[in-house]
Amino acid sequence: MAAAAFLLNAVAARGQSDTAAFAEVLDEAVGFARGGDREKASEVFLELASEYPGEAAILYNLALTYEFDADGNRYKGENLNLAASYYEEALAADPRFSPARFNVAVVWHKLGYLEEAARKYRLIAKGGGELGRRAEYNLALVLRERGLTEEAADILKQGEGVYDDVSRVRLLALLAEDAGEVGRAIRLWKRALALGDNAVLNALAVKHLQALRGY
Repeated sequence: MAAAAFLLNAVAARGQSDTAAFAEVLDEAVGFARGGDREKASEVFLELASEYPGEAAILYNLALTYEFDADGNRYKGENLNLAASYYEEALAADPRFSPARFNVAVVWHKLGYLEEAARKYRLIAKGGGELGRRAEYNLALVLRERGLTEEAADILKQGEGVYDDVSRVRLLALLAEDAGEVGRAIRLWKRALALGDNAVLNALAVKHLQALRGY
């Protein structure tokens, strides 16, 4: 749904020496996070958040550390609500900070708050660009979970190159199955096979084709 990306940007306007000191500590914390020591990173980010309140980059990075469990599995830990809280704080500090809006939408989605996740995905999708396209895809996932198959398919069909995007084609194939459109589902799974280079996902496509055809 989203790649973990710890950020170094969004340094507020301060005196030159203070800004340099801030950037150095932020860089150190990001280094801990990227190296897998998210507990230590959380400690440093918390200190930074106290010292520099209202910094969206700090709050975003802090939230991201709470997305993982002790073994480094994302979205599997016990602190997802805490992650969501800090993402929301980052957005309050900078409402234009789209990475925080995207990540909190994913967290709400994982926690089962589908309406809130959908609302945020829609806002990001309106902004367009690569993040907007990712938000469209995730929005379609949420809508499918809510049983809104037709709306999900309509969203996935937006824009250019839809049938050259293997992820969208696979999801469209599943939505066609949900809707009982066997012929369309078969065509889409065939297209997914033509586009895909992942052996596991291609094997899954073959299984769907076999089930749909009956052989």
